[in-house]
Amino acid sequence: MNGTPEDRVKAEPDVEEEIPRFVASSSGIPASVELRSRQLKHVSDVIALQVAHIQLISFYQEMYVSSLFGIDFRNVMIYGRIIPGTVKHENNTQIYKLDDGSGVVEVFYAHGLKRDLDNLTAVHTCENILTTRTPLNEEQVPKDPQQVADLKLLLGLVKTRCQQRLQYFPLGTRCFAIGRPFMNRHDWVSIYAHSMCADDDRSGRSAEIFWKTHLALCYEQRYTSDLFR
Repeated sequence: MNGTPEDRVKAEPDVEEEIPRFVASSSGIPASVELRSRQLKHVSDVIALQVAHIQLISFYQEMYVSSLFGIDFRNVMIYGRIIPGTVKHENNTQIYKLDDGSGVVEVFYAHGLKRDLDNLTAVHTCENILTTRTPLNEEQVPKDPQQVADLKLLLGLVKTRCQQRLQYFPLGTRCFAIGRPFMNRHDWVSIYAHSMCADDDRSGRSAEIFWKTHLALCYEQRYTSDLFR
């Protein structure tokens, strides 16, 4: 492609515009927002929040930027337990209800994104190349048995990760979610998550205490100082 790097970036699809369109088309809930406008000096990419404060978020329509405690941001990060009331939806989009003890919020998450399916297909192709050596792919397969074993281990890790992203989270699972808040048709703030990860609490290595400590520091050191400065 010709042109400078800046020109190529400008020519790419605007992800900021695609997210609310996806929410509206796949869930039936329009990404409507309050009409607000002001000069933005700094916009954080992600801020950590209690679920109780999700409903206090304000929105800026023209820039898909949200605001809370005097802080402008694009995405929120929350942690909570999936409770009953989850609804399966079309296009592999699951609507989860996440409860962190302070409140409940609906989280939209699209399982089976094209990139995950493509990655899984690529992994299967690589596995076939390693296990069925032919004259056509002989140069692609290492001759060192240790290198082959290392590649199989790496492919196994990638496949496990892709399969995890394609599976629904069962009730009771504690999850982290990072995504874009939006106002649904019932005038409640929901979250369109582009990433959800289950907490490994069954192994005794739960991140819940770390998360709550981090969240308390955010409220103490950043949010209150910005709110009362």
